[in-house]
Amino acid sequence: MKFSYSAVWDDTAAMIRAHGSLIAALAGVFIFLPSLLLAYLLPQPVVSDPQQLVPAMTEYLQANWHWLLIENLLNMVGVLAILRLALPDGNSTVGGTIAAAFAILPFYFLANMLSSIILVIGLVLLIVPGLYLSGRLTPLGAVIVAENRRNPIDALRRTFEITKGHGWAVFGLVVVIAIAGMIVMLVVNGLLGVIFRLVAGAEIGGFLTLIIGSATGAAFVAVLTTLYAAIYRNLAAPASARVFE
Repeated sequence: MKFSYSAVWDDTAAMIRAHGSLIAALAGVFIFLPSLLLAYLLPQPVVSDPQQLVPAMTEYLQANWHWLLIENLLNMVGVLAILRLALPDGNSTVGGTIAAAFAILPFYFLANMLSSIILVIGLVLLIVPGLYLSGRLTPLGAVIVAENRRNPIDALRRTFEITKGHGWAVFGLVVVIAIAGMIVMLVVNGLLGVIFRLVAGAEIGGFLTLIIGSATGAAFVAVLTTLYAAIYRNLAAPASARVFE
């Protein structure tokens, strides 16, 4: 089976057009708001001496790990809900989508932990294996949602099955989209941040900059999540799964 960048991106765009307002709402509640609250109430330490960065971040993580965990879990709910919208099974109401995301969360969390361990092992082995494995593991969440695989080991096995022979291709596509997205985020956040501070002052301008940063970050995650759904659809069921064309 040929893995087509253009087909995957076209499918991503089609899903965003079909569910754009709901995706934006889910990303706003579960990704944007937690990110903004954490950035405003628990800002990361700023140090002038690079040698103090690691101790400062270690202290920050030790003091706030529980809030960071809650934010991460809420982000996961948002990701799962967006995947549920993108990979419909006949129950795509907002309430049903969110309820299904919470029901899947424990299994997705465990699968994510296992995949992170695999990636760390791969990165330790001269980095290249880790990059390849990241491509192989990209559609893990989509596999769990689309095929209702509650067993993390089974979900990982299925993910490796559908990405066989396409690890580098999937990795390359994600890198291209991620780099483009990060460039846009840097430009938008940097430009608007300067404008806000000049117009509104340091305090209000800084808060507005936090809002923009959280909003662009949430949009970035939403687009990548929809991309992962399209990658799954291209690899697992390219003919029957494209319902938005």
